[in-house]
Amino acid sequence: MPDYLIQPIAWTQFGVLGVVGGIASYFYSGSTDPRFTARMFISKLVLAFFVGKVAGEFIPDANTYKSGYVMLLGFFAYPVLAVLEVKVKGWVENYNPRGPP
Repeated sequence: MPDYLIQPIAWTQFGVLGVVGGIASYFYSGSTDPRFTARMFISKLVLAFFVGKVAGEFIPDANTYKSGYVMLLGFFAYPVLAVLEVKVKGWVENYNPRGPP
């Protein structure tokens, strides 16, 4: 494999795994309308890529199930982002840096 492809492939690896989970989520019968819309499909894939990429950076490489976790997080991209939004908002609201003395 050419050297110039190794870095981009390594960077996108966990985002692509998240997209696999996002595709499964989109076509899972219990979670979507029967209608297919390209806009919703693409938005779900973008969010799943984002969640997969971020999660892949936080899970240690030594974890045997890292790829599976990333695909599951891609599958649950919307709920994961909702939880992160609530937790980060709470953390930011409670953050009280000390000013200069």
